[in-house]
Amino acid sequence: MYTLQILKIWSFLVLGLLGCNVIVSQDQQIEIRISNDKFVFQDKYYTNGLHITYRKNVNSNILFKKTKNEKLQTNISIGNETYTPSNLFSFDTNDFDRPYAGWLFGSLELGKIKSNSALFLALESGITGEASLAGKLQNAFHGLLNIEKPTWEDEIAFKWLFNFKIKKIYNFQISKNLDIQNRASLSLGSKDTYLQNNVFLFFGKFNDFQNSYRIQALDATFKKEFFGFIGGGYKYVALNTLIQGSPFRNNDPFTSIAENHVFNMVVGSALKIRNQVYKIEFNYNSKETPLSKSHIYGMLVFGFGI
Repeated sequence: MYTLQILKIWSFLVLGLLGCNVIVSQDQQIEIRISNDKFVFQDKYYTNGLHITYRKNVNSNILFKKTKNEKLQTNISIGNETYTPSNLFSFDTNDFDRPYAGWLFGSLELGKIKSNSALFLALESGITGEASLAGKLQNAFHGLLNIEKPTWEDEIAFKWLFNFKIKKIYNFQISKNLDIQNRASLSLGSKDTYLQNNVFLFFGKFNDFQNSYRIQALDATFKKEFFGFIGGGYKYVALNTLIQGSPFRNNDPFTSIAENHVFNMVVGSALKIRNQVYKIEFNYNSKETPLSKSHIYGMLVFGFGI
């Protein structure tokens, strides 16, 4: 029941925003992002993710008012994420290096983009447990492929969780075709509490910072972009409820310890032609629990203007 109600609310919100402007424009975009570790022949930990994002340029919002040489952008997302132990077929939690967990969520993000920096503030809320549909979707996919289904034994129980997220990006232009970005982010909430910093190197053909897909900024110029990127960083994790369970009221049948220190790397490429975007990337994370190992997964992204 909770799942159906949340899906109705999110669908109404997104469709309402889309319906506000039926004229084809250059300042709105829909993006579909698919993450899966089967792209690199694995099936564990963060094993699958589906995210749909609607972006729109605005003149003002509840936090920011547009000023000269600035852009304001609103991003609305819905998503589903699946997390599993490396041993998918055991009913004994002693065999698990992390709990099964699902996350079904929606988020609202407000962005303020200057010539060489950007600030994004986001509020994210969603549910865990069987109502997240992660287990049902994964087992349906395994059934479609006629392969053994994961047990989903003692998954993280139902919770309604939230996060408040801040991301600050600084861009440093080295040359016409070479940029470095520093991205600092903070998450506070009942799902995730962490502090993270990443550094990215971008190389190739790209627009100015305010109109570049390097930061998923909407571009009204239709200029082509084709660039590669490589990056890495460090995350200090104070809370990961999808591993540790809730710190307030823990009714989870099985939890694990979350590693406080997590390192990550990413490499990929993006192509933007007129109002369409294509991106592929590969992500590496160091182990997130004492018993787990490092993990790699791939991501495919397609975006189109509306």
